[in-house]
Amino acid sequence: MEFETRFPLIFYILSKYRFKFWSVKDIKKYQEKKTKEIARYAVEHSKFFKKHYSKYNINKFSSLPIVNKKIMMDNLTEYNTLGLNRDDLIHFALNVEKTRDFSLRFNDINIGMSSGTSGNKGIVITTKEEENYIKAMYVSRLVLPKREKINCAFILRVNTPAFDYNKSGNKLTYINQLQPMEKTIEQLEKLNPNIVSAPPSMLKLLATKLQKRRLKIRPKLLYSYAEVLYPNVKKYLENNFKCEVHEVYQGSEGYYALTCSHGNLHINEDMVFFELLDDRGLPIKDGEPCHKLLVTDLHKKSQPIIRYELNDIITINKEKCSCGSNFRVIKQIQGRADDMFWGLRTDTKKSQFIFQDYISRTIISASEDIEEYQATQDSYTEITLRIQLKKGSNKEKIKEQLIQKLKKVFLKYHCVEPEIKLIFCLPLFNKGSKKLIRIKCNIGGREK
Repeated sequence: MEFETRFPLIFYILSKYRFKFWSVKDIKKYQEKKTKEIARYAVEHSKFFKKHYSKYNINKFSSLPIVNKKIMMDNLTEYNTLGLNRDDLIHFALNVEKTRDFSLRFNDINIGMSSGTSGNKGIVITTKEEENYIKAMYVSRLVLPKREKINCAFILRVNTPAFDYNKSGNKLTYINQLQPMEKTIEQLEKLNPNIVSAPPSMLKLLATKLQKRRLKIRPKLLYSYAEVLYPNVKKYLENNFKCEVHEVYQGSEGYYALTCSHGNLHINEDMVFFELLDDRGLPIKDGEPCHKLLVTDLHKKSQPIIRYELNDIITINKEKCSCGSNFRVIKQIQGRADDMFWGLRTDTKKSQFIFQDYISRTIISASEDIEEYQATQDSYTEITLRIQLKKGSNKEKIKEQLIQKLKKVFLKYHCVEPEIKLIFCLPLFNKGSKKLIRIKCNIGGREK
């Protein structure tokens, strides 16, 4: 284990210093060094990577072949560097899910099961040493209430020992996202947290309860994670909770980004290396949405994440943040590639992607009576809308406006008008991940 990750206090100090004072040159030099080191370590300790990189020059990092969740899971026994067996890990993780006993460890190692937004399960291996330096990084960068002890309610589908924290009066308390809302409200009011962390769909439900005086808490900060935080949802949360809303962008493959005190989402450049590529596999310019996103975890050795393909579409801000840090700022997380809608062009008959941001903005701008929504595309010309309205809303008028506006989006892209089925009901949460995916495309093999 490298020196800086062996001692949490040292990692905390370095994390704080790097974020505040490193130049762009410092960041690039560090990433170049660490990417080569982690690739070399993987070859020496993982049978999978030794074979995967056998025909490549480790020092030419950008030429190394990519991996993804399927490749990792299919080869997990040889992929990990701890000699752990894939079937044993899956059996253990499933047992934890079944018993809901998240304190269990496998040979003193934290084993988690990620569903992913798509519901495709994956195994996440984290040693105690890795947990400690990750916690140190978070403590160094999270925006927290000033002159107060941390009293954070952590709401998610599953818990993990990595998030257990109760020291010196600072504590995180896990609340099960799957339990009835009445139980969640009861726990929150008893806890009276100054920070509430939850997916934006859950935060929005709580904001609605607060607005209706069915929830009595006044947190100083909100943290959103696990789902895309849309601007309109963020504004709704701020207006109802009367506090700042910050964001954590992470996945089972790494701890990607955190918002700073100025509210901008900075990539954790000393934790991960992001490669944002176009459709030809070449680096894109800042300000343009990527076609492909690869992530490399610069420190994790138990389960190396090297040139790992994420399914996310993001855009980097051209401007440096006013907080002074040279860590790049994510201007927008457009969503996952599966959140893109697609149309058939009327001129070339080829498929044309449509960013989900255009779809979501079109829906929410159709009427102020729309409380929640979900749009699902099952074919190039078939879309299903699930819309939740305020009581007493004019359903027929809103239906007509929604259908017309969505069809105009497709026409703007020179695509065939889709048939739109509209159902006035609650959105459907993903069965595997329990996340609310507002924009979902179910078309296979889209690019033609």
